[in-house]
Amino acid sequence: MKAIDIEKTVDALERDLKAALGDVVHFDEGHRAVYASDASNYRQVPIGVIIPRSLAQVVTATEICRVHNVPILMRGGGTSQNGQCVNVAVVFDLSAHCNDLLDL
Repeated sequence: MKAIDIEKTVDALERDLKAALGDVVHFDEGHRAVYASDASNYRQVPIGVIIPRSLAQVVTATEICRVHNVPILMRGGGTSQNGQCVNVAVVFDLSAHCNDLLDL
């Protein structure tokens, strides 16, 4: 089995996401630390954070993450008490801009 260089993978992922989406992509330690916890006692530092402004950005970011074979995690308010909002993944924070119910 071929060894994966995770640092190169993350660097390429960050570069591709920022090229496609710009300032909604955050791989800095501050954002990663904030999204490493939810209302539970669980802590997992994410690979990066995306705060999309539209569903089109969600689709684009999801496609890029798929190409790089990295996991994604959708997040709302971070009120989970069983750790569902934290993982070693690219976290999509939909609470800031993608928060209107369009259909049920």
